[in-house]
Amino acid sequence: MTQFLFLSLLSLAVVSCRNNGQSTKQAQSEEVVKAAPKVKAEVKVNLKEIIIDNNREPVKPDFSVLEMTNENDVLTVIVRYSGGCEEHDFNAYFSGGWAKSLPPQAAITLEHLNPNNDACRSLVKDTLRFKMKPLQYSGGNEVVVKWSTNPEIQTNYSYGK
Repeated sequence: MTQFLFLSLLSLAVVSCRNNGQSTKQAQSEEVVKAAPKVKAEVKVNLKEIIIDNNREPVKPDFSVLEMTNENDVLTVIVRYSGGCEEHDFNAYFSGGWAKSLPPQAAITLEHLNPNNDACRSLVKDTLRFKMKPLQYSGGNEVVVKWSTNPEIQTNYSYGK
């Protein structure tokens, strides 16, 4: 009787673990491929406004700007900061004044918001996106956008062509 019970349990275990001769990796990858068509290809990006404020005093940043690019009237800024346990946010500011040059130059400042006082020390790399229309210079079709803390980080913004 004990042998019959043992053989029955063993048979049940073998049958329930059967995956039609595929390795576990094969079975998993097929499930991923089958699930992929259900995923929507459309990704919504949260675009923030650049705030125009000519009274804003510059603050020493607690983050680094790694890169600044633009495409389709969207400024993309890649930043790195310390944190990783809580949500962080950023605001972009423009004074409303352009440096006299051809093309005109607009310096932006970024404000790092850490409302939850994230004290974690991981280095986080984040991508920020802002609407660039407030940076358009009246009577022109191109502006050089610079980060005020390090003017070497810049991007040329062309519009209205």
